[in-house]
Amino acid sequence: MLTRKYYLFLFMVFVNYSNTFSQKLEVFSDFKIGFLSHQSLKEFHNELTNDIPFDNIKTTDNFNSNYGFNFGIKFNKFNTSIFYSHRVSGAKSSYSDFSGYIRLTNELKGSTIGVMYEKELKRIGKGKLLTGFKALLTFSNLQINNENKIANTINNDKLNFNSTDFGGGVELSYNIPIAFFTLKTSIGFDVYINGKLNSKEIPNAHLINKNGDKVTTDWTGFNVGMGIIIPILK
Repeated sequence: MLTRKYYLFLFMVFVNYSNTFSQKLEVFSDFKIGFLSHQSLKEFHNELTNDIPFDNIKTTDNFNSNYGFNFGIKFNKFNTSIFYSHRVSGAKSSYSDFSGYIRLTNELKGSTIGVMYEKELKRIGKGKLLTGFKALLTFSNLQINNENKIANTINNDKLNFNSTDFGGGVELSYNIPIAFFTLKTSIGFDVYINGKLNSKEIPNAHLINKNGDKVTTDWTGFNVGMGIIIPILK
């Protein structure tokens, strides 16, 4: 039979484990806006727009920025966070007159799994300034949609492409405690190694431009964010 001393021993092991590995556990979430390159996609969208045989085509957006959110958990004992982020960007060109319309849209979505190590730089007032170093793995999806209506005939063609992109980044953040949570503001810069945008419909095919060069997502660029941090274990 198990004795009371054995149960007491298991309880002490659990308490020590919790103190060692679960001390100062935090969850966080923030909203981010990115000002990224996407140069390859911008040029590709311009090529598609120029192929439309109408004058006065209007481009209202061409991967000028992206927005998204991220959430994660931080292990303060190791100054390390694990997080997930989702971002969306795109381009749109259109034309319409009495005979019909044409809408060309490219929508880019990225789902990122990341790890960040942070180090405190200095205390400023009631808050603290930190720097972080990130490793990033992003699964990207690009949807090209060409919708047109001419003489009451409607066509809607969609193509989907996927890529896996690897990256790293640095982040500077300022955290200030407010009541039971901490307000976080941040600015960062990410650099990516871009993979091919492989077709989901055509096996062994990937997206290329008119010159035969591969078209890539290119998530490289600056981003700014604001969010909150909530401690769940102290």
